[in-house]
Amino acid sequence: MNVVILGAGNIGYGVARSLALSGANISIIDSCTSALNRISERIDAKPVLGDATDFNVLKEAGLQEANAVIAVTSSDETNIVACQIAASMFGTGMKIARLNKWSYFNNGALLRNIALSVNFAVSPYFEVSKIVRRNMLIPGSLDAVSCVGNKMMVIGVVCKKNSAIANVPVKYITSIDELGCIAILYIRKNGEASGILPGQADVIEGNDIVYFACPRSNIQYAMNLFGYATIETNTVVMIGGGDMCEAIIDAASFSDIAIKVIEKDLKNAELLAAKFDNATVLHGDPLDPDALMTANIEEAGVVISITEDDKTNIISCLLAKNLGAKRVAAVLNEVSYSSILHSLGINAILNSRLAAISRILRYLRDGEIEDVLALEDDEIYVFAVDAKDGCYAIGMSTSEIESKNEVRVIAIVRAEETLTLPRKILINVNDRILLIARKNSLDKIITFFQNKPKYLR
Repeated sequence: MNVVILGAGNIGYGVARSLALSGANISIIDSCTSALNRISERIDAKPVLGDATDFNVLKEAGLQEANAVIAVTSSDETNIVACQIAASMFGTGMKIARLNKWSYFNNGALLRNIALSVNFAVSPYFEVSKIVRRNMLIPGSLDAVSCVGNKMMVIGVVCKKNSAIANVPVKYITSIDELGCIAILYIRKNGEASGILPGQADVIEGNDIVYFACPRSNIQYAMNLFGYATIETNTVVMIGGGDMCEAIIDAASFSDIAIKVIEKDLKNAELLAAKFDNATVLHGDPLDPDALMTANIEEAGVVISITEDDKTNIISCLLAKNLGAKRVAAVLNEVSYSSILHSLGINAILNSRLAAISRILRYLRDGEIEDVLALEDDEIYVFAVDAKDGCYAIGMSTSEIESKNEVRVIAIVRAEETLTLPRKILINVNDRILLIARKNSLDKIITFFQNKPKYLR
């Protein structure tokens, strides 16, 4: 696959790195020499210095031979124009553009015009807003994603100290889980930056972050086992009233979630209050304890800081936690802070750039796998794949696909039956397989589900 990437920032680098690991031929264009040098020193990519909308620069990058162009510069207009040039002058088949402005997404006519030259548009802030909305689906959860034709849920929680599952080895969870419907996917110990794909001897402790899968019909049953027997307060306090905030409020208008917003800029606060009836907008400095207390953060289900400034998001979350907030989440643009923040008490780190990278890669892989979610800065994936007639996986045992702390089969959906944590089960045609795997094992797993040559069938 030949790919031209426009923009050598964090998103461009992240996409280039992942595609390089898959064997793609990559050219990357940027007007900054140091940014190009950083990428060419780390991955196998052709650096091209110049303007991403210049025909000759695009030609030098090999756009005439490219299967895809991925425009992820910091300028929406540059990305749109570059895709228009790719479509009209190079006949590029796949055109992906990063768009930051929420106005492009909530204006149907404008988006339809852009769609004439852009196959897929991604917004870092909009992707994070979707994560936040998922977070609000199940009170008490850190994340909640529906998958496998809406038959399964993957849910992230903080295990409560007094819960039924706390201090129980994974191999004994079946004695507590009377319905046999919970699959433990991932455990991150309290304060640690990374987690594990647990084995049978691993123990879930109080305050560990745990991701598990269960059928949709058993959500409340599963949450009870982690200590969420009572309905959590369905109130969300958001710090920052920008585009991301608007997207979240708009999505929450069809739910019973109570939203409070703390916005520092008085004019923005007034505009937001006038625009939305389903949110209480408070004017105040998020770094002022009095402003946080006015929002009653100690009673909220979660406090989410979504300003455009990483430091404000971090400090406001730490302050909110100190003032009694149950759960806090911070949206970050830079990944360098992530490794230390969990140890400081921030429950969830939402990285806008990593969210955009993950969404672009999911689009590129569309048709091969259904991505469910990514963990640990995109190093671990939960995904689903179909076992189609003629693929290598047919007749294989689930134990042949799994490898310790690298790949686990979570569930098999077979017709109307769901097999949770199937052990030594043979894979049949038309099975839908839900797996968790580290990034370095992803291509190997995809290979299992590719079609055999006819002479091997």
